[in-house]
Amino acid sequence: MNKTGKKILSAFLALVLFLLGTAFSAAAETNVPEYLHTEGERIVNESGETVVLRGTNFGGWGILEDWFCPFIDPSGEENTYQTLVSRFGQDATHDLFKHYRANWIIEQDYQNVADMGMNVIRLPIWYRNLQRDDNGTWYRDARGHIDFSELDGVVSMCRKYGLYLILDLHGLPGYQNDYDHCGKSKSMSLFDDTAQGARFREVTLDFWTELAKHYADEPTVAMYDLMNEPLGTNITRDRSFKQTFWDFSDELYRAIRAVDSRHIITMEAIWDPSAICGPDVYGWTNVVYQEHLYDVTNPSYLHKVNEIRRANYHAPFYIGEFYPRGISSFDYLFSLFNRRELSWTTWTYKGAGNGADNSPWFLYGSSSIEKIDCQNDSYETLCEKWGEVLRTDSGAFSRTAFADYAKLYTDGSVDQTALYSFGMIDSLGTREQRKALLSDKLHAIYTTILDWIRKLRTGDLL
Repeated sequence: MNKTGKKILSAFLALVLFLLGTAFSAAAETNVPEYLHTEGERIVNESGETVVLRGTNFGGWGILEDWFCPFIDPSGEENTYQTLVSRFGQDATHDLFKHYRANWIIEQDYQNVADMGMNVIRLPIWYRNLQRDDNGTWYRDARGHIDFSELDGVVSMCRKYGLYLILDLHGLPGYQNDYDHCGKSKSMSLFDDTAQGARFREVTLDFWTELAKHYADEPTVAMYDLMNEPLGTNITRDRSFKQTFWDFSDELYRAIRAVDSRHIITMEAIWDPSAICGPDVYGWTNVVYQEHLYDVTNPSYLHKVNEIRRANYHAPFYIGEFYPRGISSFDYLFSLFNRRELSWTTWTYKGAGNGADNSPWFLYGSSSIEKIDCQNDSYETLCEKWGEVLRTDSGAFSRTAFADYAKLYTDGSVDQTALYSFGMIDSLGTREQRKALLSDKLHAIYTTILDWIRKLRTGDLL
């Protein structure tokens, strides 16, 4: 071949490689989500398309609850954490919990969520995942930067599998409610009118400022969830903290907006819209309101959803957690939420404990996981118990009947019969699926009652 021919061939091959590279690059970017924002009562992407978020919580990743996580303390994680610090030191304890998190949720779990047709993960985190103490001392990497590596890994996995991520601060400095799922039961002091309460709020402001600054340019993050279940039942039962809660929500909003003007911020009303003010009171924009629904009848859920409609906040509402207690049913809830185009995330993806392998609280569960003994287990034993056995693909976990059932609704399907039957008379699932789910739910009621009795005995059930 002469020189001219070689030049032509080289140019042709270069063009082919360029086109292939462009194609592969485009393919690699297909899963990258677009920024979300609100328009009226809709969540939309940058193309102006309505996006209804349907997914699950990765509960137990950033903050543990002993009814479905492998440790024993009905008062919350804080006491276990401090016991381990006293035995092994701060850094070794931090490494142990990172080891736990690396096994509790693995890449397979993101793929499982995506394969179910879900498009979002709500990630509950604890301030102690990132900070050494109550005074806001950050864990830092070798370069002296705040160590966001674990959260960055979650973002990367979500991006890879085309999932949005909701960053949920589930446990705040000073504790934002009196329940164990914020870190320690009966310890709420975040909203106290004291110097200590003010300091806790100051640390929280810094926490969200740094988090929002870090993820300001990340479209995979759908929204910032400021405080999980602030005030708990006190949000509607005790009005003494209401104004402090509202004012602090506005402080957090403005601190985030100072460094990140693009991301949605979700305000938790928890049980009903009146628990927090409408957006016009403080001039909030690009906000989503959130409720958690754990009612016992289908009509009570209908009442809750109608309350959302009557609130006239002119903003989207999102059901961050839900479970049909009592005689309420999943087919009704999924159909109701989908018909109203309410975004939702189930509580929760994964569980380890009595009956978890066939509980509709979980998509994947195990009854065989051994819980740690924080006072007596050696560090090596703790690492083993919180090691590869916790992986969803370890063989210890099984997919629940609920997972197959929930998958029927992730595409927005609505079962018209279920909406009017107020029960599991008919559904999109097969008869075998409905029977399995009903059986699992009855068993879950039994295990829940046992857990309540246990917490009543310890004084940790309010």
